[in-house]
Amino acid sequence: MIALDLPEPLMLALRWLLLIGPLFLVFVMAFLRMTTTRQKIGGLFAFLYGVPIIYITHSMAVHFGWWRYGWDALMLGGLPVDIILGGAILFGPGLYFTFPRLGPLLICLPIVLGLHATIFSSLEPLVYAGPFWFGGVLFVFITAHIPAIYLAKWTAEGRRLPMRCALLAIMTGGMIFVILPSLIMHAMGGEWKLLDRQVWSTLFAALFLVPSSVIGLSANQMLYLQGGGTPIPLDPTKRLVRSGVYAYVSNPMQLSAALIWVIQGIYLQSIWIAAAAGMAWVFVQGMVRWHHRHDLLKRFPNGWPEYKQNVPEWLPRWKPWIAAPATLTIGEAELWSPLRRATGLRIEIRDGTPRYQPAEEPRVFEGLEARLFALTHVNFAWAVAAHAVLLGLLAAKYVSSLILDPNRVPT
Repeated sequence: MIALDLPEPLMLALRWLLLIGPLFLVFVMAFLRMTTTRQKIGGLFAFLYGVPIIYITHSMAVHFGWWRYGWDALMLGGLPVDIILGGAILFGPGLYFTFPRLGPLLICLPIVLGLHATIFSSLEPLVYAGPFWFGGVLFVFITAHIPAIYLAKWTAEGRRLPMRCALLAIMTGGMIFVILPSLIMHAMGGEWKLLDRQVWSTLFAALFLVPSSVIGLSANQMLYLQGGGTPIPLDPTKRLVRSGVYAYVSNPMQLSAALIWVIQGIYLQSIWIAAAAGMAWVFVQGMVRWHHRHDLLKRFPNGWPEYKQNVPEWLPRWKPWIAAPATLTIGEAELWSPLRRATGLRIEIRDGTPRYQPAEEPRVFEGLEARLFALTHVNFAWAVAAHAVLLGLLAAKYVSSLILDPNRVPT
């Protein structure tokens, strides 16, 4: 170990250096490397992913006693805000801009084995290390830092779209579930810590949070499957998405966020968090509508106006609006009764594996996937239930393909 017996003023300067240093590194390397627009977008995504995940993992570290932080200045939930932001900048755009051709594991491994293994437990009063601090450091790198650099790299190179969408969904969930409620409760008094809540109240809240989350997550999934892009306008879809949950409501992600904040407000007994649902409405009235006018309308002039006229922004339709019918090929014995009432679904009776062919994309789904996508045509309740299963089913299929036959998985 390297013992750093520095006086407190120098330790305070070190804390600020952990924020200013990474920020300076990003600007210098972006200039020296002449980073492209895609690389800058990737760096931004990495930073946005890092903020909530670093906050969550460091909160777990404090809760389980892996380490704790000294001082009380600029703290949020017992964590120093400047160090959280500095870590998200360094282990995101900072290291990616510095080593754009190196893999994230090669970038992070020397830091884990070198810097942390030598001085982490000697940084008092900045950090007080617990008995299992090194395992906590590994956990933070595996869940926060390494994925952030991968997100930057994949975004810049236009690869691994499913993984990018998954990481962006995790990032969005962290912002909605943790960062914003923590900021609100800190500003209005008090703080919330999920690990300190009663189990029964958490399970009860989850009964309502799960379907609300499915609405937003399924929208993310459809943007990848049908749109060929991400939910972030800086990395947009290539095709207009009008199926799945988008056949019922045009702003499913904003609807999901609003529902989650209302439920969280009740769960945490905070009227201010519940009132945050109004932020989603303001966001739609301003940013989202501006994006629709200046992006979607220009890119899809033949499809967007008709879709906007038939699909509401907030209150979902009970029956879907389908621009062009999909085709379900299925045996008579396997035809579930709800499918007979489906809207915009052309059913062809034929023995063999069920097949679902969307009208607006070349992808064909078979077996259970076909049945589930067909159920999204029945009504809104069936669509949410089917999407809940599809989220896990398609994710498991993609991960298993990466493990069993990575050469056949599109990059």
